[in-house]
Amino acid sequence: MQQHNFQPGRINNCQICGSKKLIDVINLGEQPLANTLSKSLKDNSIVEKFPINVVRCEECTLLQLDYIVDQNKVYHPDYPYLPGITKTVDEEQKELSDYLFEELNLKKNCSVLDIGSNDGSLLKHFKEKGLNVIGVEPTNIAKIANANDIYTIQSFFNEKVADKVIKEKGKVKLITSTNVFAHMSTLGDVMDGIVKLLDDDGYFCFENHYIMEILEKVQYDTFYHEHLRTYSLISLKKLFDLYNLNLFHAQKVSRYGGSIRCIVSKKKINQTKNFNKLLEIEKKYLIDNCKKTYDNFVTEIKKSKDDLIKILKELKSKNMKVIGKSCPARAIVLLAYCDLDENYLKYIAEQPTSLKLNYYIPDTNLKIVSDDNLLNDEPDYILLLAWHLTQPIIKKWKMRGLKSKFIVPLPEVKII
Repeated sequence: MQQHNFQPGRINNCQICGSKKLIDVINLGEQPLANTLSKSLKDNSIVEKFPINVVRCEECTLLQLDYIVDQNKVYHPDYPYLPGITKTVDEEQKELSDYLFEELNLKKNCSVLDIGSNDGSLLKHFKEKGLNVIGVEPTNIAKIANANDIYTIQSFFNEKVADKVIKEKGKVKLITSTNVFAHMSTLGDVMDGIVKLLDDDGYFCFENHYIMEILEKVQYDTFYHEHLRTYSLISLKKLFDLYNLNLFHAQKVSRYGGSIRCIVSKKKINQTKNFNKLLEIEKKYLIDNCKKTYDNFVTEIKKSKDDLIKILKELKSKNMKVIGKSCPARAIVLLAYCDLDENYLKYIAEQPTSLKLNYYIPDTNLKIVSDDNLLNDEPDYILLLAWHLTQPIIKKWKMRGLKSKFIVPLPEVKII
């Protein structure tokens, strides 16, 4: 449906239902693209920025950005994110494959296609179970997946790609998408491709940041240019109904600080108790008490920013050495919104296998270096930019003997 395809630039209607009843939630200002890092300090003098203004739809409760950046700029060939290098993420991918294999009664040799498959880390687990796997990934990371024997088409997913797969492999039993389904500006093309590619008894399963978890955990750092939409089940049901698809199951999962896992079918299946329970909670907070919900959300965002800056200023006045740990996309948002740069942090420490090493955080002099430096450097404090992985990160580094204290910026600032 063309109503779900959007051109770059500002949009004045809901990306799901088309309503023009959009209400401002919070403006995070002009920000750089979260996964377009600077190769040198010279590059940082010409950083391109785009607005991040979050609005909500009064009709279907969707949260969305009101400005879309050209997808070829956002998902450029040198896109640096690799999920497979993070142990927790890889474990989550395996858990998802195990769950779907059992829950949907998948058989060996049936086909699974992953939209936005990245390095093939999810498909790897399906392949180990004997399933035929197909990845679709627009960036050069597709080459890494193919080198690891995960068949991957380097492209954005659309009806044309669906036709190619049907011609070469036939229709598929399962389509998956993890932390991608809220990203694409050509949502209509994606939906048309899903409808065409799925077997009549097939399923579409996706996981994405969930609106209720975003609100509860004050996750403003998930609002970046890749995340065009933050879904509620209310808005998702409306979307799938338009394509005669049946959204019948939803559950909260821990991925990325709190996501929703949804399963969709072509055939009619009764909605699960869990789906209906979550839907009732949404109605309470997103419809009946909507103004109070968002007033509290914005208040907590501003408080967390003020509290974090206050702590970092105090540490700076005491000449404490503070570094940032991890560089997920959400880190760029938090650093930009809180105006944090080399005046507060010495550098950003990342995993030694990361594609982001030796780059700079846009619009700062903060260099991304291997976290192998941490034990020798022994900073006084570490700002956890991947705060949604607080427990595994702290456990890992405490076991390695690191004595630094950790600053967790969200949902509320605390020192561990």
